[in-house]
Amino acid sequence: MRRGRRAGIAAAVALALATLGGCTSPLYLARLGWNQARILLRREPIPALLARPDLDPGLRRRLDLVLGARDFARDRLGLRVGDSFTTFADVDRDARVYVLSAAHRDRLEAYTWWYPLVGRLPYRGFFDERAAERAGAALARRELDVEVRPAVAFSTLGWFADPLLSTTAAAPPVAVVETVLHELFHATLYLPGAAAFDESAATFVGHRGAIAFFCGGPGDDAEHCAEARRRWERTRARGRLLGRLAARLRRLYAAAPPPAARERVRAALAALAARALVRAGLGGSRELVPPNNARLLGELIYVTELDGFERLAPADADLGPALAGLARAVRGAREPFATLKVLATGAERR
Repeated sequence: MRRGRRAGIAAAVALALATLGGCTSPLYLARLGWNQARILLRREPIPALLARPDLDPGLRRRLDLVLGARDFARDRLGLRVGDSFTTFADVDRDARVYVLSAAHRDRLEAYTWWYPLVGRLPYRGFFDERAAERAGAALARRELDVEVRPAVAFSTLGWFADPLLSTTAAAPPVAVVETVLHELFHATLYLPGAAAFDESAATFVGHRGAIAFFCGGPGDDAEHCAEARRRWERTRARGRLLGRLAARLRRLYAAAPPPAARERVRAALAALAARALVRAGLGGSRELVPPNNARLLGELIYVTELDGFERLAPADADLGPALAGLARAVRGAREPFATLKVLATGAERR
């Protein structure tokens, strides 16, 4: 989920549209609402598409897979599916979401935006890449680290029937199932203002759900099973390495060195982490060098405490009950990651 990362940002956008106000520009919301409406108006029922004899065989396989993943999410994982992913939307490049994030350079702290209903989030969505770049440039002039990245999928938290986008359907089968389960989890559990927990939990559900789906589940396939397991292990390994980099940076920033020394040290730490990623086969060095706190935090949102989530469900059969228990425990919790730690410790002792 690096450069083509999923985005919960569209969920914030969709909900913010319901109550134009707060600290978010009405013009910004109106533009996003128009583009969101364009996507929703392009939806076609998947069963109707599957009934077409001239449907592209590759797309037919993906649509069948998505319907199977939906049923699995509802029946085996206990996720709220509603009517999401029962439709397909063929979108062009103009409909892509671009996510802007920013962070302070002297501390590992994200710049946030406030949205009605969903609270503060460390990202903002745009359907126009140039608009996202302009907004990012304005933040960079305020001495903030900035990143603009494309997103491949979104969730409206069940407020709308999310379609399968053609951009998502173009991915390999395991990635398609991961995305569907990831986004359906957002419609099942969403904690306002807790982006790192929401996204990391959804990462866990997407990956472990895909493993359960392809490894003995309704999508049983040896090749896809091996790929799903490999992707999950790589994601967890990357999360651990980035977590270590974040810990070192926090110690650096806590020491409050002069700006020039701070920049030299954080550049050296980023370079070390980048080389470690390359040696482990977990990504390229360009993703961390030069150092950028916005880029690092933007990725950590999706890979924080993944080993803790993993301990909740030692076996695939444990996943559904584990998700139900997690949802009950963290709703209303002030520190959801602290609650996760308690749950993970308890699961290990059983």
